[in-house]
Amino acid sequence: MKITNSKYFKTGMKMGKFLLAGAPSFLIAIPLNVLLVDYAHLVVPLAYAIVLILQVSANYFMCRWFVFKKGKKTSLWIQFWQFLSGILVFRLGDWALYFYLTSILSIHYVVIQVFNAIVFFVFKYLYSRKVME
Repeated sequence: MKITNSKYFKTGMKMGKFLLAGAPSFLIAIPLNVLLVDYAHLVVPLAYAIVLILQVSANYFMCRWFVFKKGKKTSLWIQFWQFLSGILVFRLGDWALYFYLTSILSIHYVVIQVFNAIVFFVFKYLYSRKVME
């Protein structure tokens, strides 16, 4: 059996594509967060909440067109709301952890933003796959 036919290989490739699909919005999210906090003078939790909503919306379209191309034939907007509502639950956990860690630790908020992206990756992938495939 070829390794490329393996279920694990295909899952790993799709997870890699999922990471790549999220990279553009993540790379924009960090400077946007800095802009909102350091220049617009928003409080850190509010700035991050705004960033997360924009990031989730961009990620949906990237996932639909790049990662889960042969997914469910559901309406774009129905699937968007399913994706948004579920991912926002994970993002609420992300935001709560971010708020907690930025409040109690003297670690720069961008470091915690990157940490949270790593922590929540697998959960978001599994949920996205369920909604889109």
